[in-house]
Amino acid sequence: MKAEMSRTDTDMMVSAAAIKEYALELGFDSVRISEARAFAGAEQVIKERIAQGLMDGLPWFTAERAAVSCHPDALLPGAKSIIALAMCYLSEQPDESQQGGPRGRISRYAWGDDYHDLIKPKLQQFASWLRDYARAEVPDLETRLFVDTGRMVDRAVAQRTGLGWYGKNTNILTHSWGSWVFLAEIVTNLPIKEEEFDAPLKANCGNCEICLHACPTGALPAPYVLDNRRCISYLTIELRGSIPLELRPLMGNLIFGCDICQQVCPVNLVAERRLGLRKDGPPSVRPLVFHPRREFSPRAATGGSPELIPLLKLTEEEFRERFSHSPIKRAKRRGLLRNVCVALGNSGDQNAVPALIEALHHEEPLVRGHAAWALGQLGGTQARQALEEALQDEADKEVQQEIRCALETGRGIVSTKEAEGPCE
Repeated sequence: MKAEMSRTDTDMMVSAAAIKEYALELGFDSVRISEARAFAGAEQVIKERIAQGLMDGLPWFTAERAAVSCHPDALLPGAKSIIALAMCYLSEQPDESQQGGPRGRISRYAWGDDYHDLIKPKLQQFASWLRDYARAEVPDLETRLFVDTGRMVDRAVAQRTGLGWYGKNTNILTHSWGSWVFLAEIVTNLPIKEEEFDAPLKANCGNCEICLHACPTGALPAPYVLDNRRCISYLTIELRGSIPLELRPLMGNLIFGCDICQQVCPVNLVAERRLGLRKDGPPSVRPLVFHPRREFSPRAATGGSPELIPLLKLTEEEFRERFSHSPIKRAKRRGLLRNVCVALGNSGDQNAVPALIEALHHEEPLVRGHAAWALGQLGGTQARQALEEALQDEADKEVQQEIRCALETGRGIVSTKEAEGPCE
């Protein structure tokens, strides 16, 4: 690789250009570099959001964590620079038949393999190259690697370095790829010339607020503000318990994550047309040659819109096998089946009733409770009879309450008002 050129004694400081060249050769789509000073603004905002309760449900996301994640020198003493990286995960739409039973929807980032499995080894390879490249100047070079799992404010890094800008849906938007990117960072004690640091972009969303109004659960109450408690991505992935009754009807057929605020974004629509991934609307005047990564292509067994009833019957072993090396395993089987029950309840498809009746006897109380809700939504004599029988045998108090609620309100969508009182 050209970026692996040997350095001469006359090179008094590492070259940002060489670092960026190697990042692109590794397969990253964009790379920027900034100084490693603290992210004071981000720290203040995060602590305000935590105090307002907008981060409830993420017990690990504390003010103490924010204090560390916003200070690179707390992550790596002596940190001097941060390398910000982005990798686009767009792929061709899966060719899926809509025949058969009701189908769910999976967030686009989870169509293929787990991005951690792809990006982490690349970061490790990058760090190894960096140590060799800068050995003459920094013989004790250190790095800290982050890809969505460590204590790093990745979006703040992306904004400062000019990798992208904050969208009003709180995602980072890039000119070339929209918000369809994974972010990663390398914090290092490597010195870079100040004039080689990248600057933030001047781009912004202007007066556009399409994403705010498109969110079905109202998780975007104001520009740049996300109420984690109402976000469908949180509800279907991170939440380990029951989904609030009033939010279930608003989730449609989403069973893992949600892309709605990204799908309606004009920046994303333009990016997809430029990449040749959208056929609607006028052709792009600045098309790009784009080769989707095989790792992010839809898996044959799941795709982006799998049939729901077969998912509801997955055993633990089948779940592990089907979603091995997939982001979907993060929800765990009980969480995924909970989500499937909600989607089936919203489907209006009576063909789902037998499978949901079977799920009333699932070993997981969480699944039983949401199956009861779904049967209440679908209604009918068969569903009511099954709920009445299940109530006689059910030992779990929360599931008992779900069944009673389903029997009381099981005539269509449960409104917030109806959910109050006995069905809270």
